Amino acid sequence: MNLTSKKLVSLNLALAVLCVGFGVYSVQSDPNTIVSYNGFIFAIGFMVQAYRSTEKFAAKSALSKTLTTTDTSLTVKQVYYGDKEETLELSRITQLKVADNYLAVILDGNGQGYDFQIKGKAEAITKRLNEILPKALLKNSPIKQV
Repeated sequence: MNLTSKKLVSLNLALAVLCVGFGVYSVQSDPNTIVSYNGFIFAIGFMVQAYRSTEKFAAKSALSKTLTTTDTSLTVKQVYYGDKEETLELSRITQLKVADNYLAVILDGNGQGYDFQIKGKAEAITKRLNEILPKALLKNSPIKQV
């Protein structure tokens, strides 16, 4: 089944409304148990998923906006857990590891660095890094897919 972003948003919102209805029914029948509130908890989850399915979120989390460089630095923006941004000096990067929705940047060859949750398939992240990073850096610090 091929769902467009609008259909996915509509489906998630419909499920959220259904869960709210179930929550109201559960609370009316037995308001003294924690299980009665599960419908509301699931409704919140479906509303969050509906937001993440919107075109606005997709544009905000596009690789062209989350991975950018200047002459001396790489900037990575994370949008999953708030808007966090890290700027890393290119000269300190010694290793890059990529997986689906994940980027690890190792600094100074000591095994320590940063782990980022960014939206994208491993191949797309690798392609974006190859586009924006200097060739000399990629020669000395090749990108590894894990």
